[in-house]
Amino acid sequence: MIHVENLKKSYDGKEVLKGINLSIEKGTCTALVGRNGSGKSTLIDIICQVKEANGGTIRYDFEENKIFDHIGVQTQDAQFDKRLKVKEIINLWKSIYGGAKSDLDELVEILELEPIMNNRSDRISGGQRQKLSILLSLFHDPQMLIFDELTTGLDATTRDDVQQYLKMLNKSRGKTIFIVSHYMDEVEALCDKVYFLKDGVIFENGTPDEIKEKYACSSLQEFVKNCMGKVVA
Repeated sequence: MIHVENLKKSYDGKEVLKGINLSIEKGTCTALVGRNGSGKSTLIDIICQVKEANGGTIRYDFEENKIFDHIGVQTQDAQFDKRLKVKEIINLWKSIYGGAKSDLDELVEILELEPIMNNRSDRISGGQRQKLSILLSLFHDPQMLIFDELTTGLDATTRDDVQQYLKMLNKSRGKTIFIVSHYMDEVEALCDKVYFLKDGVIFENGTPDEIKEKYACSSLQEFVKNCMGKVVA
């Protein structure tokens, strides 16, 4: 669905991405793992055409000039108009898309947003902003979903509910999902393939089982600890 080839990006002469190659195949759930500052969010921004690369190419299996008709994006630093209540932000999205194409009531229940509908966006917690961002990314029922630190800030119960909902979207409804995550249990539970980003390049990739077998690890967390430092943080 999206194919990244030899992608490069530099800031002030410092090369952050040094030739990234990865493919996000239609109908799969794919993860990108790397330490903070490794360029994960930069790569997402380039894929979403928010930033420009210094080299390389990205091929899309859909109309590139209508990217956000096909992709829903949740970012870890989503900002909303402080003057608007949660329900007003949702209504704004309704006006943009001509109504919600996903089951909005189901999403509101799963994400426990009903109690904060009348709260202004500057009066909700970081976790609640994360939930709202997730809802808005799903709003127009896109073919592909991109999540940057999907469940950071969510309590354990909501985190599990969100994971189960995304698994249903991927396996039952055929949605393509691309996630950046620091939670290796989340990657193992959801993903068909995982790419590991280190020092500006993809240094390993494969299915979770392939990675664990190749490195004789009982979990991806053990692989991360051994190959990327004590924690991905």
